[in-house]
Amino acid sequence: MADLELKSDEEKAEELKAWWRANGTSVIAGIALTVGGMFGWNQWKEHQLTQSEGGSKLFSQLSSEGADSAAVLKQINDDYGSTVYASLAALTVAKASCEAGEAEKCIEQLRTASNSSQESVASVAKLRLARALVSYGKLDEAQTILSQKMPAAYQSIITELNGDIFFAKKEFSKAREAYDRAILSSGGQNIQILKMKRDDLGDHLKSGA
Repeated sequence: MADLELKSDEEKAEELKAWWRANGTSVIAGIALTVGGMFGWNQWKEHQLTQSEGGSKLFSQLSSEGADSAAVLKQINDDYGSTVYASLAALTVAKASCEAGEAEKCIEQLRTASNSSQESVASVAKLRLARALVSYGKLDEAQTILSQKMPAAYQSIITELNGDIFFAKKEFSKAREAYDRAILSSGGQNIQILKMKRDDLGDHLKSGA
């Protein structure tokens, strides 16, 4: 069509008509697909926003005094199970359950949260799950959790928890090594507690246990 300017207006009109007859359908289809795609994308974004707002409102109820946490958790899982609020709700209920001494419920909710699609939430849940498992004597399962891939930022905590596991298993030399590594990788955070744990091994190590 670049040579249309060299032709008469009548010739140009005829060629444009011919071109439109040949290509008009595909042009219209292309426009329809583009508009339809935009409409679909906007619909999806609106759906995501609605999901987020609904999940957020329900999640905030978990911390409300007198709230039925079991009912709220069920509704979040039923209606917003694909959002991060389901994992955050599981973490919240797990914390309350652990504080109440409800070991099985605590561990169950932490397992749920550890499967979150959000890596940061999943990692926090795994660390809390490992700590709970150590507290309740499920040492081998805790070690399995800690062997899973997690961000390097959590390395000091992972090493510390491994030290706790070795201590619980009475493998005191391995516990001391783990605590020393945790201190080195801690970046100064939690260092006093780590040193206390390491120093508390003194008598066990002297006894040759």
